[in-house]
Amino acid sequence: MPAQDTIFNKIAEALLVDYTSVYYVNAETNEYFWYSMNPEFHSLQIEQQGKDFFENLLRDARKVVFEEDMHIFTEGFQKEKLLSDVKKGTMQSAEYRLMINGKPVWHSLRLIRGIDDADDYFVLGVLNIEKEMQRKIRESETERQKEIYNQIAASLAEHYDTIYYVNIETGTYMEISSTDDYKKMNVPATGNDFFSESRRSIRKYVHPEDQEKVLAIHYKDAMLDQLKDQDSFSMTWRLVVNGKISHIRHSEIMARDKKHIIVCIENIDAEVKTRRKLKESQKKSTTYGQIAESLASHYDLIYYVDSATGHYMEFSTRRIYGELEIQEEGEDFFGISRINSEQIIHAMDRERIKLFLDRDNLISRLEERKQLVEDYRMTIDGKIQYTRMTVMWSSDHTHFIMCIENRDEDVRKEKEHLQALNDSIMQLEEEPENADCINEIFRAAHSMKGMAGTMGYKRMQDLTHHIEDV
Repeated sequence: MPAQDTIFNKIAEALLVDYTSVYYVNAETNEYFWYSMNPEFHSLQIEQQGKDFFENLLRDARKVVFEEDMHIFTEGFQKEKLLSDVKKGTMQSAEYRLMINGKPVWHSLRLIRGIDDADDYFVLGVLNIEKEMQRKIRESETERQKEIYNQIAASLAEHYDTIYYVNIETGTYMEISSTDDYKKMNVPATGNDFFSESRRSIRKYVHPEDQEKVLAIHYKDAMLDQLKDQDSFSMTWRLVVNGKISHIRHSEIMARDKKHIIVCIENIDAEVKTRRKLKESQKKSTTYGQIAESLASHYDLIYYVDSATGHYMEFSTRRIYGELEIQEEGEDFFGISRINSEQIIHAMDRERIKLFLDRDNLISRLEERKQLVEDYRMTIDGKIQYTRMTVMWSSDHTHFIMCIENRDEDVRKEKEHLQALNDSIMQLEEEPENADCINEIFRAAHSMKGMAGTMGYKRMQDLTHHIEDV
């Protein structure tokens, strides 16, 4: 070999040392030589040659190129396209994976020398870029995770008015985010002593009743002590800015590096307002329940009937305490009432009560009155029981509230007063000057007037009123 060729060979070896193989291709004839670097001697050795570079390239690619990367060769290494890109100098490096020992290994096919007017050949080189690609993959994954963390941090930060990132050792800090309201306090966005700067602001802006407890936690040792056995700590207090009181939740979180504390300030006015409304609602609910149970103590049974569907709940009451208990529940109150009327309502009152308990009748009559009252008799175990039913609308006008009351005791007292009145009148006929009889008549009339008024007997009330006026 001439000395000049030897020199060129050595130069080529030095220049091509990074390539695992090199293709020398004649653009006119498609003939090619394939050189491979001997890893031991770093010398160029002819490995293979052929008559059709483009055909053999696709053939060999199908054998060794990773399946997902085959499109790079089938689409990008057609002769016309490749030669056009080579002549224009626009050929891009092709990155693909070769299957080596059953594993995909990244390689790059690059143009080393293009076609010029003097020559019809071009040179392609193959590089093993596995390490470079793995580094890029790691960097890409790191960047992706960083972006995810940033998005998570940004989303969490939106829940707070401001966040401070505090160096535990030095006390230096920076403000991550802050709302316009919090900026009115003029707390520096960065500083050299978070703890002393915070105490200054606390004395100026924290509600006087809360200052002592808030000041106590804004010392480095205090924060470290609070986070010694737990990852986070929180406290609520009130802030006063321009005369406006805001409720604040102060949270401290130990950073993963254990060298920083993250302090989060959150306005919880809406939360406090909601909690107060809930408490007030619960208080009202309790009050209404107590009122309902107090009123219910006057009745034996209460029915809560859906005016549209007839669905009902039957509540029994414990007379002494007025507590309501669900006794029964059903789907057709009016149908069941008609059946029960035949069984337990006194024969002389049956048709009247069946008419009274007609759904349309109740709706029509309650348009003019707040409540309806009907007295009747029931026959239970062969004994007559005097009963009163009071019907009214629920507050939303969707349900009938029907209250059942045993009136045996009231009827007994009525009879006693009526008997006393009758006896006194008969005695007065025999002894017209007997003052005791006159007083007894007035007492009985007055008692009956009161009972008639209480039970809604207007005619009886008017009659006994006239007796008192005699």
